[in-house]
Amino acid sequence: MDLERGNPIIRGTVNQAIRAISQDSEAPPALTEHAEAVGVLLYDMITCIVSDSTWPGPLLLASLCRTLNIDRDGLDVLAHHTLTALLALQPGPEVLVRAGATFVAANCHLPVANDRHPYWKSHRSRPPRPATPGSVSHLPMPPTWACSGCAHEWPCAIKRNQLLAEFGGSRPALGIYLGSCFTAALSDLARIDKEDLQQRFLGWLPREIS
Repeated sequence: MDLERGNPIIRGTVNQAIRAISQDSEAPPALTEHAEAVGVLLYDMITCIVSDSTWPGPLLLASLCRTLNIDRDGLDVLAHHTLTALLALQPGPEVLVRAGATFVAANCHLPVANDRHPYWKSHRSRPPRPATPGSVSHLPMPPTWACSGCAHEWPCAIKRNQLLAEFGGSRPALGIYLGSCFTAALSDLARIDKEDLQQRFLGWLPREIS
């Protein structure tokens, strides 16, 4: 995608993600206190993803998180709001997959959340995010499309529950996201029957999300 077409997507994603984080009571304080630095990094990251440019995004993203004392759960908050904002702007499946892969790779460089971590020491009373049980991210890993958290076929059972919670009552938005992933997976998983693959990605969706 050329930058002229991609600029509205880049700016819109960053602005919407930062705004959503500022309104999320479960977001680590560092994400809101250092919103400008997070926004600059997100802008560079999405620019390279949209333009298909080379950028050491996962390492820089992980480095920023370590500097701000943000662990995997905090990165999950950032990933959730960034991918949700990006999805709404319909950049296409390749951009969504590359963005997800960047967060997955950065996640591997961060510590698991526990009471010894500085952030969690001061927030022990805070309940866990209902959409992300545990501290493991369950994101797709193309080209195998295995789950990054449990190595099962994605979307795994845990991720399905997370997606229902993350997208709330917006079944169409969830359907678009999963449809984009399904489209991207078709070429990677060409040996799998298309109907079986469609059932795997979309067939589990309930008729309505309450």
